[in-house]
Formats: sequence, C-alpha cells, structure tokens
Amino acid sequence: MATNSITVGERVIKPCRIFCIGKNYTEHIRELDDFDSTLQSKNEKQPVVFMKPATSIVSPGESIHVPSHGNVLHHEVEVVVLLKGGGKNILIEDSLSCVAGVTLGLDLTLRDVQVEVKKKGHPWELSKSFDHSSPLGLMRPYDDSFDLFDIPFACFVNEEKRQEGNTKDMLFSIPKIISFLSTVWKLMPGDLIYTGTPSGVGVIKSRDEISLNSPILGRFAWTVF
Repeated sequence: MATNSITVGERVIKPCRIFCIGKNYTEHIRELDDFDSTLQSKNEKQPVVFMKPATSIVSPGESIHVPSHGNVLHHEVEVVVLLKGGGKNILIEDSLSCVAGVTLGLDLTLRDVQVEVKKKGHPWELSKSFDHSSPLGLMRPYDDSFDLFDIPFACFVNEEKRQEGNTKDMLFSIPKIISFLSTVWKLMPGDLIYTGTPSGVGVIKSRDEISLNSPILGRFAWTVF
C-alpha cells in the first residue's frame, strides 16, 4: 500500500518525489564491478541521480512483493532525508535548513535488469523504480541533537548482518546532494532523498525478513513475499 503521508514529530508531510543517489560510497562502487564493469570514478564532480515514484514507498511492517520482471533482487540500505522546504540553487551552507526528518530506507534493485539496461544505455527505472522498491522507516525529526555527518547504520537479512555504513564515508555529503539537486530541480516540501548505499549489497528472496538498524535512527523491518 502506498504511503499518502509521512509524520515527522507533529508535522505531517505528503511525499512528493523520491530522488536517489547512486554510487556514493567507494567500497560499493568497487563491489559493483562484480556485476558491471563500467565503474564510476570516485573523482566524479557530481552525483549519479535517478528517481522513483512516491507510490513505491513501503511502510515498516508491510510486505515487500518481489517483482516478476527480474530474477536477482538486491537490498541496498540507505540514509533517507525528507525535506520541509526547498527552492532553486540552495547554497550548501543553507541546505540543512530544508531538512524535516531523517530515517533509513531500502533502494531495492533488480540487479540482473540493471546490468542489461546499462549495457543498452537505457535509464535505470525498470531495475529501480518498480512497485515496493522504496521501503521507508519512520522519520526522526532533524535537529542538532545528533550529527548528520556521523550516522552509523546496518542492514540485516534473517538476522545476518549484510551491510554496515556511516554517513561520514559518503563521497557526496547530504548538504552537497541537496545543493546539487536544487541546481536542476526546484526542491519541494515532501521530497525524499535516498543518499546512497554502502558495500555488502546482496540477494533477497521470498520469506526473507529484512531489518534496518541505527542507534540514532531506530530499527525497521519488512518481510519479502
């Protein structure tokens, strides 16, 4: 079931667009060579960006349904920010004033489909933007009580740790991502930004339980069907 609203403290925000950042952790870029030899250099001057529909959001406790148009479904845990403000050409130093909340989410990916569309030079949507591809945890309101630049997080599948990361290892920080996106799009309240995944991505299948954990952001879980 699609999420029609997101609660952040006492604020209720309707989700708008989902921006996703690809290849934002060095070790993940390296591991992608196992699936795709066209690596992005860590010296890129701007992030890889793709989008998903807000209808792909899955709330904690709801079921994730495996899509039928691919065979290799991968988990990718990410820190996600929700915007309460926006605009065009936002300065890096002003960007965090736009953030309403922070949580963990999954950028589910059909890896076999992604490899094929990239070989053909096609967009990633068939591999990334399908129904149930954006599980999203509950939002923690953003304030200065925690450091957005040092958030540890992990992904477990059937209680086995698969991924572990920290926002301090991002190639493009959250302020830089927000600032860059605002040079291309007018950012809006309700925009979500999935900020990239660390290494350790792997296969999930029917009946697996996925849990995302952070001592700062909480624990959220889903079952795959």
